[in-house]
Amino acid sequence: MILLFSLAFICGGFFHAGFFDVFAEKDPAYELLLKQLGFPESYYEKLTELHQEHPNWAFLPYQTGLTWEEALDGEYGYRLNLTPNTVNYPTSFHATEPVDGNITFDFDQNAFVIMSAPNWVQASREAIAYYMDPRNFLNSEEIFQFEYLASNPMVQTLDGVEKILSGGFMAHTYVVKPTLFISEGFVTGIEPDTTKEDFLKLIACEPGKTIRVWNADHSAKEDGARIGTGDLVTVSDGELLWDAEELPEDYVEPAHATYTCLIYGDTNGDGQHTKLDYLYFKRHFLDYYPLQEPYIYAADSDRDGDIDRMDRLYVKRAAYGYYPLTQRQVNEVEQKSTKAFALYGADGQTYAECIVALAEEYGISPYMLAVRLRQEQGTEGKSALISGKYEGFEGYYNYFNFGASGVTDTEIIENGLTYAKENGWDSPVNAIRGGAERIVEKYIAAGQFTLYLQKFNVIKNGAYTLYRHQYMQNLLAARNEAVRTAKAYTELECMDNGYIFYIPIFENMPETPAPKPENDGNPNAYLQMLSIAEMETIEPTSEASEPTTESSGPEETTGETSEEATSEVETETETEPEPTLPRLEPGFDRSIFRYDVYVDENVKSITFDAKAIANVIEYATSAGRGEKNAKVEGAGKKELSYGENVFTIRVTAGNGAAFDYEVHVFREEPETTQETSPEDIGETEEDN
Repeated sequence: MILLFSLAFICGGFFHAGFFDVFAEKDPAYELLLKQLGFPESYYEKLTELHQEHPNWAFLPYQTGLTWEEALDGEYGYRLNLTPNTVNYPTSFHATEPVDGNITFDFDQNAFVIMSAPNWVQASREAIAYYMDPRNFLNSEEIFQFEYLASNPMVQTLDGVEKILSGGFMAHTYVVKPTLFISEGFVTGIEPDTTKEDFLKLIACEPGKTIRVWNADHSAKEDGARIGTGDLVTVSDGELLWDAEELPEDYVEPAHATYTCLIYGDTNGDGQHTKLDYLYFKRHFLDYYPLQEPYIYAADSDRDGDIDRMDRLYVKRAAYGYYPLTQRQVNEVEQKSTKAFALYGADGQTYAECIVALAEEYGISPYMLAVRLRQEQGTEGKSALISGKYEGFEGYYNYFNFGASGVTDTEIIENGLTYAKENGWDSPVNAIRGGAERIVEKYIAAGQFTLYLQKFNVIKNGAYTLYRHQYMQNLLAARNEAVRTAKAYTELECMDNGYIFYIPIFENMPETPAPKPENDGNPNAYLQMLSIAEMETIEPTSEASEPTTESSGPEETTGETSEEATSEVETETETEPEPTLPRLEPGFDRSIFRYDVYVDENVKSITFDAKAIANVIEYATSAGRGEKNAKVEGAGKKELSYGENVFTIRVTAGNGAAFDYEVHVFREEPETTQETSPEDIGETEEDN
């Protein structure tokens, strides 16, 4: 299936012949052109600079028909956009408030809530605004997230794909391992002890032709016999060639192509590595009996064009069974054949070749596929999704991570491999092909024809619900893939070629681009505990009269009674209760910021004990960054006046957020008593 995309289809119209010529000129009225195209004024400056740097680039507005705020509200949905919770990104990249009723930061555990393993958390509204605002990415690298993803063979080459893959596990590596190399009339890569039947399974030819295998003397190779150096492979239109005992007089030899088999180290042609091979090599090396073609090529075991001591070592070790002599690779550099015309199907295919072939088939950018593969699988390629060895899903692969969603690693892997199994992706090639096909059918054909639109589905009245059907949850994905694409173009020295960019426009956009969140530090400004640890009292000032005892006569007493009385007094003294500390009303809760405390008149001071959650619970993924712990101010000893006393305990988080906890302490007023003076007494007596 080949999908062709046209500018006319995308824009709903056709361009006049001189359209792109306008973009190729340094027109002093360029801003007027941008205005006529429909770009807001806040886009002019950066697009004009880009036009001056790259006059062959074409910038077209993509009118979303959405207001900025409604698009931002839509993208700020639960688990729609995630950011990596690592030290490379400030904590303001991550949400802390509930989203769609779901918590994003667990303040009690002092940790961001993991949305996807190992460290992906909910993106903050501010971070989403920054990455959604196209004006933040109108530069020579990041603008490629707006590049139109149709195929452009003049720019997008096999070498360019290899540059994108460079430094990773897919660079110059076979996705289909080569079994044989077919080049310049020779078939190499044949392992020793390969039978005729196994050999024929590794090669193919054009339809309607026949492959036959012969001994070096042109006699037919028997079934079960080994393939050896000097054996021949023919591809012909007919059956009869050299082995017929009697040929008709009018026999005409059919047209055929002939290839010579070559097994490195097999210098006598028996298809094995034995001591006889070393004898043949040694006699040639010492100039006793020189080897003839093709056996002299088999002696060049390191493929450097010379028969030298290194070849002697390789052949000897293979002949004596010390080390096998590799037929496919020498010095860790794999061979690559120039495929012959008639015999084919055995060369293997590199990742880059596979990507380019699929891009040609589907009419899309091979760079987009290469960048996407690298984005999903990284440089090491160690994901269980592409190992083919995960228990229960052996032999299945998912290179583009379709369906690989979940919170834990296990969920992600098993969901992704279930998707692969359901779609029959039972080889790396089938997985890459299947993934590319879905990108085309489900995204590009649905109007998501730029990296930006695949990340942010802001297509009004499109095939899929707004803000859903987004290829990746990674908020930074479109920007990161754009930078890798630009890097490849720069290395290929083709940055000044003609590219088309569709740049989104929203209604009622802010006058200035959304700023990038930069505030860092743990966001937790809650207290973990608040209590009254101590209080200080004063003794009452009232005087106590001496106790007096009245008696009417002697009274009988016993020693026992006296001891009991003494014991009771001692017991009462020992069990006298300690003063009870006052309490907060209501009881402490981190989300309650106003408390009342009531104390007696004799309480002179109280001491508050307060601890912040961020200083008590150290959690690796809380992104507190270690050096930025919460600061608690206002606790400790407080002197009390009579009546209401108001104290504020402030908690300042590592990122600067602060909460005030207010405590109102009510100290009881002392009672006032009216005493009679001597003068008052005297007046009363005279009156009487």
